[in-house]
Amino acid sequence: MIGTFEDVMHNMEHGVYNFTKDGKCSKCGECCTNLLPMSEDEVRTIRRYIKKHNIKEQKHSYPAPLANPPAMDLTCPFLDESKESDKCVIYPVRPEICRSFICSDQNGARNNPKLMKGERFAVDVRETFFGCNKC
Repeated sequence: MIGTFEDVMHNMEHGVYNFTKDGKCSKCGECCTNLLPMSEDEVRTIRRYIKKHNIKEQKHSYPAPLANPPAMDLTCPFLDESKESDKCVIYPVRPEICRSFICSDQNGARNNPKLMKGERFAVDVRETFFGCNKC
């Protein structure tokens, strides 16, 4: 057990995190961020999905809401932390970066040919889908 703890501490000190369960996604939500590379098609698909399913923005209690100036919520607005698992409320249409990200891989979603196809741009998810970048 000491060796395992030492390995975890070493990895954390070097920016390597592994939240997988037996090498597969544990659906913990640790990788869910507000800034993601997406294509126009992904944005359109997600917009249709949230409208069809009446999906509301998920707000998170961190960073500190009483900070001055107010801190931005940099967590993905589709991450429902109230759930034990299946936390992504747009899981069926989540962006390719989310589909291919492997948190046990130091490079995340590396060498994914789908991410190289088409033009992708940085998307402020909260602003793009809910029009509120300071919520």
